[in-house]
Amino acid sequence: MPPARARILVAEDQAAVAQQIINRFTLLGHEVRWAKAVREVRAELSSFQPDVLILDATLDTDGLELFQAIRFAAEHPRAGVVILTAAGDIGARERAQQLGAASVMMKPVRNDDLVEIVEDLLTYI
Repeated sequence: MPPARARILVAEDQAAVAQQIINRFTLLGHEVRWAKAVREVRAELSSFQPDVLILDATLDTDGLELFQAIRFAAEHPRAGVVILTAAGDIGARERAQQLGAASVMMKPVRNDDLVEIVEDLLTYI
């Protein structure tokens, strides 16, 4: 059973996509923060210490490079990282899987599917 209130960091540079995800998880009672750039994600990983990171693969420079940099670091979220890729971007999807993402989803994201994945990840912390 997932914790009643988890910390979720949404790293997405498209405001409309981020807001949809934030609204859904906030309504479920989770504490959610939004980062629009790699430098913001790094700061939030240290200060906010999220349980889950939802990371856009193409975040301002390269979200997958950020993921590769943190995957074995102390600030890596306890429950894991969900990578969001552009529809049809098979290369990013394969790279995210090779790097060890907890899950990889294509945009546009179906909120019900994302909630199910995140709640499943949260059961392991």
